Amino acid sequence: MNLSKAKFRAERRVRKAAALLARTWKADDSLPWRRNPSPYRIFLAEFLLVRTRWDVVARLFEAVVAHFPDLHTLAQASEEKIAEVLAPLGLRKRIPYLKKAAVYLLEHHGGNIPETIEELKRVPGLGDYTAGAIAALAFGKKIVPADVNVFRFLSRLTGMPMTHPTKGSPHLRELLLYLSPAQGGPPVTVLIDFLRTTCRPRYPRCPECLLKSFCAFGELGQTSPFEVPSKSACNRPGKRRRNGIADLTPDRVQ
Repeated sequence: MNLSKAKFRAERRVRKAAALLARTWKADDSLPWRRNPSPYRIFLAEFLLVRTRWDVVARLFEAVVAHFPDLHTLAQASEEKIAEVLAPLGLRKRIPYLKKAAVYLLEHHGGNIPETIEELKRVPGLGDYTAGAIAALAFGKKIVPADVNVFRFLSRLTGMPMTHPTKGSPHLRELLLYLSPAQGGPPVTVLIDFLRTTCRPRYPRCPECLLKSFCAFGELGQTSPFEVPSKSACNRPGKRRRNGIADLTPDRVQ
């Protein structure tokens, strides 16, 4: 199959998957940052979720909010206090950035979370994905925040290889458009939930997946040549690596 035909087939699969997820999948509103999705709570959750499993953050989120209920409290706290509260999450290297982010938002945005990706990316500690996730989840921007989990899903679905372990490939990035809510795709929360409960990094639940009838990964019997092989391992609590990619999903979803 030549490249143009492969790209057309991949686009068709992504459009079909996006429409099916938008029509049939429901987001999990029980996660604590979704029950009361204020911009600050979304900002805090997305900051904590960087390289940390969602179930670990969900279990501790309200306790963190109780200590730091707003940006003013967080900005005024010492790094030692923040480290003490966040110790179960294993985020010691991120703590200075969280403190700097809170101070920056107070000084430059009057204690408010900015709405645009461009402004969010200027906040210390926020990268492309986290800025996009905050814009989408806190302010309803119709974009697809793309991390390794999204690119892995697109690679599995279409059969197009990942040429980079976290950034996918140019072809996979072109396909993000067809997942967008602006193009009839699912809400970001639906996509996130599908990737953490069904199309998981480890032990994907292919037999029960509603996309299995047209997914390239499913056609290969869960043996994928598409993902970049591993070069290293990571042993930090709350994080595992497989195929060189951070595994942010528990082995069993309760």
